[in-house]
Amino acid sequence: MEILEGSYGGRNGLDGMDTVDTLYANTRNNPIEDIESHPPLRVLRYELREDMAAPGEWRGGIVSVREFAYLSEGGFSVEGDGHKYKPWGFEGGDDGAPSALVQANAAGERVELPSKVPYRKAKAGDRLIAYGPSGGGYGSPLDRAPQAVLDNVVDGIISARLAREQYGVVIIGEAVDEAATKALRAELRR
Repeated sequence: MEILEGSYGGRNGLDGMDTVDTLYANTRNNPIEDIESHPPLRVLRYELREDMAAPGEWRGGIVSVREFAYLSEGGFSVEGDGHKYKPWGFEGGDDGAPSALVQANAAGERVELPSKVPYRKAKAGDRLIAYGPSGGGYGSPLDRAPQAVLDNVVDGIISARLAREQYGVVIIGEAVDEAATKALRAELRR
């Protein structure tokens, strides 16, 4: 059994919490080494979803993507949620991204799966890719402190391109261009 993370939406005064495990009792984030030591699976990716933080004065939380490869024939079942509707933003914040589940075969063919899968066979070489949902933003992205946007760019949470497009913050190298940011935000507010 594998528990996949979600995230919380931004809230007044704080960004959303990132990659939060569900609130089941006696569960944990299984280390990759533990996963690979029992079933015939290989974990190809376990990383944060890039450029998926919902914009807001307080951004939505970011989540992980996990990709499992089957080393022999097997199967899986899934009890998930959050594939159909985006987690909503609040007070001018943008909506987050829904979760997704994809089965891909060795030939590269991909099948988008629903959030609940009773049982599905998998062949050796198949991959199961699970994308968690990101929380919605809170407040207008144009009100986010430019330094907070820069910190998110430096930390790899969003790109400099998205800082400009979503927040109106112009970043040159690892610094905020204050004059360009002020002008761009004034233009975007109109």
